[in-house]
Amino acid sequence: MRDNTGRLWGKFGNGEFEVRSLTKADLEEALQVLDKSFYLNESVCIACEINQPENAQARNELTELCRITADDGVSLVAKHVPTGQIVGVSFNKIQYIPPNGQEPFFIKFRNERAHSPQAQRLMDFMIDVDSETDVFELYKIDTLLELMFLGTLPEWGRRGVATELCRHTIQLARELSAGIGVEEMHPQLRAMRPKAVTAIFTSMFSQKAGRKQGFKVINIVPYNRFSYNGKTFDQSISPMHKTSEHVVYLL
Repeated sequence: MRDNTGRLWGKFGNGEFEVRSLTKADLEEALQVLDKSFYLNESVCIACEINQPENAQARNELTELCRITADDGVSLVAKHVPTGQIVGVSFNKIQYIPPNGQEPFFIKFRNERAHSPQAQRLMDFMIDVDSETDVFELYKIDTLLELMFLGTLPEWGRRGVATELCRHTIQLARELSAGIGVEEMHPQLRAMRPKAVTAIFTSMFSQKAGRKQGFKVINIVPYNRFSYNGKTFDQSISPMHKTSEHVVYLL
């Protein structure tokens, strides 16, 4: 991850917006986008009560997850060009089959750093959905790029921000798979070559963005299967969002 001036991946909205690699200089503002959008409006965050004001610890723990993820050097931001404001983020994680005896990244973080019941439940959901369809086994691959958290500031919604972040995440992963741009990654990851991009899209909006970019749905998970604090997820989530979709884009 560069200190400043992340790589320009492309512009959209008649040049009003651009997608760039996340830099250290932009990290704090990118994390604030999660505070103002993802933690408040994302379906599973709502179901796990992460959006509630009193659950700041859960938000802080997930923010720490994103700080660690950002260090991989593969996350993206969308900026409003006239103002330089970050209006959307895609926190992306390189995932790989761990060496024998080591836990996968999400499980390790959940067990060691997630202490609030809200953050633990959200991570359990992610782990459960990932494990239902093992992408590594299904496609016989050892490395992938996971589009982990995707967020857009509410006032910039319906401008194609999420769609463009998805599109350029695929572009980034495709280049890494060919060994291009690996110097931007954390030194311990530079030998990794992702063979796919995966995500868990939890709303009809992210699912629509994924479909536009050609993601394949490999599992559909109804919200009434999961519960937190005495309620099934579907009792807390807006009825317009009935399921999560585990998706993959093979490179």
